[in-house]
Amino acid sequence: MDEIMDQLNQVIEERVLELKRKSEEDKVPAYCTETKEHVLRMDRILNSLSEDDRQWLDDQLMAKMDIPEQERLRYYKAGLADAIELIHYLRT
Repeated sequence: MDEIMDQLNQVIEERVLELKRKSEEDKVPAYCTETKEHVLRMDRILNSLSEDDRQWLDDQLMAKMDIPEQERLRYYKAGLADAIELIHYLRT
């Protein structure tokens, strides 16, 4: 049973990555420029923090992006629309 769940999880992860890649290919250049500007601004903000504060903030942001296995499984079973919603969630 664990082997089947592992295989299912692998299929789920591959599908999410495939959808993410396709979504990234469809991006318009203006969005990319805006994203680069946001990344540069975030870098300036992060570099202004102390190492401890920067690590704390990084940990908090990563915790918000982590999606538990059961939730991923629910999205996958719910269908492609939910998987796309998950990708959008992961981007924010």
